[in-house]
Parts: sequence; C-alpha cells; structure tokens
Amino acid sequence: MEKFFNPQSVAVVGVSDNPVNLAQGIVANLLKFGFQGKILPVGPRGGAIFGLPIFPRLEDLPQVVDLATILTPAKVVPQVVETCGRLGINRVVVESAGFSELDDTGRAMEEEIRALLHRYRMRLVGPNGLGLINMETGLALPFASLAPPPRKGHIAIISQSGGVGSHLFAWMAQEGLGLSKFLSLGNRLDVAENEVLAYFLEDPASQAVYLYLEGLRNGRELMSVARRANKPIYLHAPNVGAETAVIAHSHTASLATDERVLEAACRQSGMLPIKRQTEFMNAAKLVGQPPVKGPRVVVLSRTGGEAVVTAYACRQWGFQLPPLSPSLAELLRQRSRAGIIQPTNPIDLGDIFDFAVYEEIVAAVCRDPEVDAILLNYGPMAEFEMERGREMARKCVEQARAAQKPVAVTVLITLEEEEYFRETLGVPVFHFPEEAVEALAASRYLAARVELAAEETPPLFDVEKIASTIPQGLGFLPLPQALSLVGTLGLAVAPWGAAATAEEAAAVAAGLGYPVCLKLAAASLVHKTEAGAVLLDLADADDVTVAFARLAQIARESLPTGEDWQVVVMAQVSGGLEVLLGARRDPAFGPVLACGAGGVGTEVLEDVSLRVAPVDPAQARELIAATRTGKMLAGIRGQAPADLEVLSRALVTLSQFMLQFPQIQEVDLNPVRAFPGKPGLLALDARIRVG
Repeated sequence: MEKFFNPQSVAVVGVSDNPVNLAQGIVANLLKFGFQGKILPVGPRGGAIFGLPIFPRLEDLPQVVDLATILTPAKVVPQVVETCGRLGINRVVVESAGFSELDDTGRAMEEEIRALLHRYRMRLVGPNGLGLINMETGLALPFASLAPPPRKGHIAIISQSGGVGSHLFAWMAQEGLGLSKFLSLGNRLDVAENEVLAYFLEDPASQAVYLYLEGLRNGRELMSVARRANKPIYLHAPNVGAETAVIAHSHTASLATDERVLEAACRQSGMLPIKRQTEFMNAAKLVGQPPVKGPRVVVLSRTGGEAVVTAYACRQWGFQLPPLSPSLAELLRQRSRAGIIQPTNPIDLGDIFDFAVYEEIVAAVCRDPEVDAILLNYGPMAEFEMERGREMARKCVEQARAAQKPVAVTVLITLEEEEYFRETLGVPVFHFPEEAVEALAASRYLAARVELAAEETPPLFDVEKIASTIPQGLGFLPLPQALSLVGTLGLAVAPWGAAATAEEAAAVAAGLGYPVCLKLAAASLVHKTEAGAVLLDLADADDVTVAFARLAQIARESLPTGEDWQVVVMAQVSGGLEVLLGARRDPAFGPVLACGAGGVGTEVLEDVSLRVAPVDPAQARELIAATRTGKMLAGIRGQAPADLEVLSRALVTLSQFMLQFPQIQEVDLNPVRAFPGKPGLLALDARIRVG
C-alpha cells in the first residue's frame, strides 16, 4: 500500500489533447492538488497537455515509473498491464469500466489481468473505480472533477463506489471535516478492503476510517483487522437485501449479507455500522475528541425549547441526564437574574446574560467525574452580544478539551455563525441537537471495550463419529437423520422413533408411552407444520393409527412422486419455554449462531439475537441474554431460571459443529424446550441442510 500512496513518479495512460478525453482529468487533478513527483502522460497520439509532453508509449518514458494509472477502453487494458509488467512497473491503478460488472467478456478480461499480475508480481487497484488520493503528497488520481476539493484532514475513506466516496468528501469539506487518504476499490480484482484498512489503521495521518462496501470478500478477516484497531472504523454496507443486491450485482458483482449479521459482526469487532451517510458525517465530527465513556450527559441550552428537544433525543439514544452537583446548582441560583432558572439538567441558560457565568458552569461540569459528556446548544444571540458569545464558546470548548471531556456544540442561529465556528474556531458543529446526541452515541459505542476473541475449547463431541454420520448428499436431511445427528452431538432430543407402517408407529408409541405426536418426515418437506404434517395429543393406539393414515394421505398428495417418507413418533413434551437454537453460513462472515424465541414465536415475536462464530460459554450466555426470551429464561417475578449452562453449552456445540464441518449450511433446532427450575433441555425438531 505504501507504494500506491507515495510514488515519486506517475504515468497516466490514455491521455490525449482531445477536450473530451477523460484521462486529462487525472493529470489536471495531479496538478491542482500539487503532486510532488513527476507526472508523465501517455497516449498514442502524442502531443502535449497542460504544458506536459504526452509520450506515445510506455516504452518511450524516460524512466521506470513507480505507479501507472490506466484509463483506456477496457479491451486495451490487459495489453497495457502486460507492458507495465515487462517494464518493471509493479503498481497499477485501472479506472476503466467494462469488466466483470458488465458481462462475461469483462469477467474473462479480469481473469487475463489476474494472470498477468501473478506472472509479473504486480499489484492493482480497480478496475471500474476512481483511483486514490493522498492529501499529504498531492497524489490525486480520480478522473472526475473534484470541486470543491477535499480539505486536508485526518479521515481516510475506502469506497467500493468512486461516486459515493467523492460525494462524501465533498460534503466533509462543507462540514469542516478533512480527508487524509482515499481509495476507490471498484471491482476489487486484486487490492481489497482488508489490506487497505490495515494500512490506514497504521497511517499516522489517518485518525478514523470510513468504509463503503457493496459486498464483503472476507468478513471474518475484516473482523480480525478491526479488533486490532485503535481508531474508529465506520462500516457502511447497504447491500443487505434483495432490492440492493440486484443493483450491486449490476455494478460490482457483489453478494448481499444479512443486516442483522452485519450488525452482530460490528458489535463483536468494534466497528460502527452506518445506515445513513449523514450518520457518519455526524459521528466523524467527534473524531479527535476524548471518547464518550458512559451515558451521563449535561446539556446547556440558551433556549428551553431546544433543551426539551435535546432531552428527548438523549432518551432515544439511551443517555441519562443526571442531577447537577450541589455546588453547581447553587451557582445557578446565585447567577439567575430573575431567579427563574431551575438547577436541573438540561440547564436552561436563557435567563443568564453574563457569559462569564457560562464559563464557570462549563468549568464546574468539566471537573465533575460523574459527567461523561457535555452538549452545548449555542444561541440565539442578540447582535450586541455576538462577539462575547463567540469568545465564551471558544473558552468552553478549550476547557472541555483541557479536561478531556467530550463536548458537542449545536449552533442554533445563523448559517454564517456555523461557518465562523468551523472556520475560525475550528470546531465542527451540528445543525440540530438530535444530530449532536447521535454523534455522542456513536462515540460511546466506539469507546466500549471490544471483547476478546472466543477462548479455544476442545470439541464437545467426537469429530470422527460425527464425520461418519453426515451423509454425502445435498439438501435437508430427513428428520430421522437430523434428530440422530443432533443426539450424536450430545444435545438431548425428546424420545422418538421412526415408523414406516401404522403398526410400527403404534409399537413405537407404546414403547414411549402416551401421549405422543406424529410427524411426517421426507427430504423435501421442510415446513411440516404449514403442511399439516404434525399431529399432536395422540392418546392411544387408535389415535396413532388414524394419525398415520392422515400423514400417509398428505404424503401422497404433497410429496414428489416416488419420494421416500417415514413417520417420526415422538413423546409429547409439555411445559417449559420454547427456544430457537440455530446456525447458518453467511457468505461474508461464515458461521453465524442464532438464539431466541422458538415455536410460532420465532416469526411472530422476531426475538432473535445473532453472533458470528466461534463462541465460548461466556459469549453464548451473552447471546441468550440479549433477547427477551433470554430474560424469561433467567427467571422473572420469582420464577426459577432455566438451565442456562446447558443452553450455552448447546450453542457452543453448534458453533464448533459449523466450524468443524464446512459442508453444513444450516442447523435449526426449533423448538427446544427449556424448563424453569429444572435441569437440561429437549430438542423437539431439527432441520439440517448439507451443502
């Protein structure tokens, strides 16, 4: 990455003196940004551009350049890359479009380029992107006009879409936020997000990193990189549904991942998941400030209405407004001119016109160890007090910084006053109190201690025995096979048996003891309840015989012709709470565990928490506790808790099962019965899909 961002010489391939030539834009940006190295335009027509000679071929360059940027028709790019390799140019940026994002011909060209990279030991950014920027050296490779240009600052951007990135740092400039480095990934033929992120996390010029991704190549590696970070990472990955997946596929051939999985991965690795670009803009304004380490906020407001708005926002984002210290409350009473200011939090300062008092109040709040952050609603101001108000605001911000107390400032008057705060005081400001509170919440999220990786524990089952049990076919296992496999994993299953005839079913039921239930079992029958293929409360042999006949009729009417089927006879279990324990394989993050409400409550209540595997017992307990069902399992209103140790052990087992056997695509144990005040659990149904 260092060779990409700090070249001493750059060749721009595809330049001509034609006014509509796009590669001219790259040369123009290098000159506008003051690139400190040599700029060598290359194009077959020769000539000159911006006072620089255009060399007809790469072979005509007077030196071997450190970096080549290519913006030619796609069909020419493999030939140019091959020439770079022969000449010893081992860093290449391709901004041309027309590759895998377009059609099979484009994909074939990418494979050709990939082979060239391997042959010549080269690295490549793109294709189908906007290149990269290093504000420290003036390296600016986008072909698009950058107006207004980015401010120089401390935020790095990695964007799969060049357009999203350039739009974002244009608004950053408007909001007083500066760019350190930028890289447009494009199709990620070679260079991808994880190695760029690792580089930016080590870059002294970058204090925070924003990632815009339409798909993740290796989510588990991304989590590993993020866990080692000591800088904020903002992850914006909107391609989490069918609608966005269609667009993203046509653009960059990306795969969607589940939004809940993405949020779980961010929680586990300390990244802030971003859903709106404005959410990042607000959060980034507090970069460089001390982190918000807790929920206690003191609000100072010149108007009562904005104080109410701020208090409501604090409630929404889980902040507390603690009572003021006795000394601060007394200070407010003494300095209130009409004696109408209540010493409460938020502090309504509308009756205090001596700005020295504001400074005293902020100083007192800064000294209070029970305060985690300060929010100042600045304004409105009369014309005669404007200058003194600005001085007060500056001193308040300086006091907070000296005390290492995070502060957010909302400017509630003119846009010109906002501009003064940004440009003269150097304070990023918020337009509305809700934005400031959202930013404080983001800082608090990022300041939370990132958990350690799961402790390694030996498998809780016989790996070789399980391996011999998993069939070679694809698709969902028939229910008897799935239940047997769950039992071999060491998880308790309600007593059951399989039957091919009504007589066998009656015999199994007699052995289990009544009441029992019957379930139709076939490979294609995934949703048994919806098909009416689960019959309950069977009290004797006659009930079992009638039920078997009913399931046989459903099999004839609903299953594919000739498909084998059986009936599972299971002891009917009463009491307890129904829980879902499951796992599936996400395309980006791999095995993901699920725990929550089971039975019909799974769809109705939507009370499920997710976690990227692996998990250890402590993390499994956290996964259970993150749901409303988990709170019930822990015991409510004097009810004894369920066996949380066995439940957490079951989740650890599923975690290990998914990691040991990559052919397992999905496991769904639903419902599992857990019994308050009693040990153990019982799985009543199982779905396992092999891929």
